[in-house]
This record gives sequence, C-alpha cells and structure tokens, in this order.
Amino acid sequence: MIMKASKIIGLLITIVQLTGTVAMVLGMYTMVSVFSTAIPQGEGEIDIQIGDPVVIPFSITPSNPGYLAAELSVSISLVVDGDEEIVSDSAELVIPAMSQVPVDLELSLSQALAEEYLVEGADVAWVIDMRVTTLYDLISFSNTLTMSGGAQ
Repeated sequence: MIMKASKIIGLLITIVQLTGTVAMVLGMYTMVSVFSTAIPQGEGEIDIQIGDPVVIPFSITPSNPGYLAAELSVSISLVVDGDEEIVSDSAELVIPAMSQVPVDLELSLSQALAEEYLVEGADVAWVIDMRVTTLYDLISFSNTLTMSGGAQ
C-alpha cells in the first residue's frame, strides 16, 4: 500500500512539472511574439498633421500567434533634456490568442511647442515604454526604447 501511494504522488508531481514546463514555454512564445511585433520596424516616416494643435499619429499592429492571451501596455512620449516630458499618449489592451489588435496613439501639442521642439538640432527624444504580460501576469517583459532627434 505504501509503495502505491508513493507512485501516485510521484506521478502527480511529474504531471505538475510537465504542465508547468508547457505553460512556461507557451507563455514565453506569446510574450516574445507580441513584443517583437509591437516594436516599430524600419525607418518609417512620421506623418505629422500640421495645424493648431499639431498631431503626430503612431500606429502599430501587434499580433499574438500564441495559444495564450497577452496584455500589452504601450506609451510614447516626447521628452526634452532627457527627462522633461512635453507630450505623451498611452494604451493598454488585451490581445487574444491567434489574433492581432491595431493600436493608434496620437501626440497632440500646440503649434508653438511644435515649432520649438520639432526642428533640426532640438535636444528631444522619443521614448517608447512597452510591457507585455501573459499567463495571469506570471510571465512579463518590459522595455524602454529611446530614439533621439528633432526634425532630420
């Protein structure tokens, strides 16, 4: 009887370990896939809409080819002198498994601020903060991307 109980406990432990390993692999795949598709690729042109206010739109379409839902939190900011935030926008969304969700962010600033900070040689930077979580927040990754530059 004691031998059978220990075999049952050993089998249960093995099942829990295998389930945990599979969940971790699926969660990591989901997290990496969503994060890599949420990062803007290449040297895309920014279509600044001139007016008052000046609107700077950003669009990304993160996809989730995994089997688990993921939560994406993304924000973009225009900062001056390394830490003074001029304008920002953010979004939080859930990306279901096997789908993609478009995200549109807009930075809106007055024409006077745009003329001051969106010129060549201005000491500004674009800061993108992203966080991806999955598997009930047990697996997460966040990163901050900083790109320098006013008008080029």
